[in-house]
Amino acid sequence: MERSLNRAVDTDAEGSRAETTGESAERDSSAPVEWRDISTEQPATDGTASSAAEPTVADEAAVTNRIQSRSGPSLTIETDMLTATLVGVPKVSVADLVYTHHRDAVAEPGAARYCAMFDVENTSDAPIHWLSRRTAFIGSDGYTYDRAHITLDSAELAPGCHTNQVVIEPRCRARVVAPVEQLPQGVDVAKVVHTVPANSDQPAHRLVYTL
Repeated sequence: MERSLNRAVDTDAEGSRAETTGESAERDSSAPVEWRDISTEQPATDGTASSAAEPTVADEAAVTNRIQSRSGPSLTIETDMLTATLVGVPKVSVADLVYTHHRDAVAEPGAARYCAMFDVENTSDAPIHWLSRRTAFIGSDGYTYDRAHITLDSAELAPGCHTNQVVIEPRCRARVVAPVEQLPQGVDVAKVVHTVPANSDQPAHRLVYTL
């Protein structure tokens, strides 16, 4: 199976299309990718002017915007069905993800979780059903971990960002966030695996991102 990886931030950067056989389209990377911990970073509030390349405080009001602008390089996989970019898997403060009245119940003060964000484009002629429960995370200890079962505050997410599931129409795009369950101390996310169900045009695809 041919494997290739487009590590450019832009999803339309040059990259080869996957060869698919049977039920999976799989990619891997030859070098590790490390995303920043943005759980303790706050947008500047001292009134100083930012450069044209830096996002403003208003632009970064949504945690998904901070993931996109601050987490580092993205990883893109292309198949005959879709183009799926893993924008990042940085650590994010739980307080930035959940409703205020849920914070004490779901985590200790100051707690952070890894949070994956995908930007998915349906390049096929049939709808694609993206389900967050089909995303798995492989830890640096070799164990498989699930997404965190917490209710996300939609006000903290950018418009058009989904958390559990979304049907992506042909030639359309969607953003999806999936926080990771609490990992053991010293364990990081080493690999992200997502399985896209088959549609009327294509078989199921297995997307593998090695960090």
